[in-house]
Amino acid sequence: MRKISAILLCLSIVAVAGTAVADDSRTEAADRFDHGLRLFNEGDNLGALLEFKRAYELSGERSILVNVGLVYAEMGRPVEAVEALDKALAQPAGIPEAQVERGRRVREEQNTRIGRLLVTTSLPAQIEIDNLVVGRTPLAAPISVASGLRLLAVVAPGQVPVHQEVAISGGQQAEVNVELLPLQGEMAHLLVRTALPGADVLVDGKLLGRTPLPASLSLPPGPHEVSLRRPGYRAIPGNITLADGSTGEITIEAAENPDDAALVAGQIELDINQSDANITIDGVPRFRSDLSLPAGPHRLSVTRAGFLPFERELTVDKGVSKTMRISLQPKEELRNAQSRRRRNAWITVGAGVVVAGVGGYFAWQGHKDRQAADAAYNEVAPQLVSGASCSKEYLIPGSDAEKACQAKVDRVNSMQDHAKLKQWIGWGAVGVGGVVLVTGVILRIVANSTGDVTVASSHLQPFAWADPQGGGFGVLGRF
Repeated sequence: MRKISAILLCLSIVAVAGTAVADDSRTEAADRFDHGLRLFNEGDNLGALLEFKRAYELSGERSILVNVGLVYAEMGRPVEAVEALDKALAQPAGIPEAQVERGRRVREEQNTRIGRLLVTTSLPAQIEIDNLVVGRTPLAAPISVASGLRLLAVVAPGQVPVHQEVAISGGQQAEVNVELLPLQGEMAHLLVRTALPGADVLVDGKLLGRTPLPASLSLPPGPHEVSLRRPGYRAIPGNITLADGSTGEITIEAAENPDDAALVAGQIELDINQSDANITIDGVPRFRSDLSLPAGPHRLSVTRAGFLPFERELTVDKGVSKTMRISLQPKEELRNAQSRRRRNAWITVGAGVVVAGVGGYFAWQGHKDRQAADAAYNEVAPQLVSGASCSKEYLIPGSDAEKACQAKVDRVNSMQDHAKLKQWIGWGAVGVGGVVLVTGVILRIVANSTGDVTVASSHLQPFAWADPQGGGFGVLGRF
């Protein structure tokens, strides 16, 4: 289902982009839509849902409502899925036909997972389903509820709260009549905190909710024992006494039970783009990326200095092995540092090109000067006995002719020396420029690799030196 939904979500990008205008609201809507799509593909349904809802508020595009409905369906919330899809499909104009068709099929499928619950009470009361307030009695109509075993709570001032489980069948209506009894004292409230999601919350041995609880539990005043229940875990019960009208808070710790956990375990491997990231599952640090965990929901947190924290809820299936890919995103200061490294890399590349170009020009000029020196030497060569000596028999030592000859020889030697120097400098500069150019390319590749480089873990610095014996260029750094 996720693959099909992802394809349809991609279609909505066209719808958003095609109707977007230049104002800030439209721009933000497009950005939030794109972010929501990325979160959905990463498995963060709740994050994607929030981004899609905000994008719809900003743009009013009904195609985004189809995406909202698809995400709700992926989250196992058929009531909300049908509501969103009904609103979108009521006026399908402007929505791609393929998306409209898919939305209708998903709506029909989700509707089969919805039942109805009619609650009647002896006194007006607040109705909660799975710890969420859904209405007050007397109800004008039955409540639409996702099928399955649901937790019903009936709360009224001055009355003992009633908690019970109700089985809801898809397409069927269940009816519950509740007789409320007077409460001795004033209603109290209890906040239950734990790092373990998906656990049953038991108060005095009775199931009252599942973690994470969206709100406090309404309880009669007095002493209570609170515990958690989930396969693969053991929890230490806690005790608390609530005074009339008070609000209490209790934290329950739960740890894996190795014997039970092995029976219900699944495997998950975290593929993280930062090898030395810190991993926490349900508040417990983990030192491996391949994990065996009890089946069910878990809260994952991945952190690393210089990067934004990654927090997601993941679900492990019994006997199933899967991989979750995580890409930590750099914080602003790290992005700025990378930007500086990229800029420095391009400066280094440019410097290498300039130095190599100037060196090439010098080498070319040296070559031309060498040719001119050789031509000049060929002119004076007939007057030479050996090497640079002008002592032909017809040249009288000390005569003007001998002096002119020697002047030509000295000029030729000077021309040759200067030509050789130019060539040496030119080819040396070409070599240095090449090294600088290659270094700049390496720095650019490294600077562009967010997953492998951080400010703290790597540093590259080009350097050069020169002395009477020569010179050179290199890179100093650490990885």
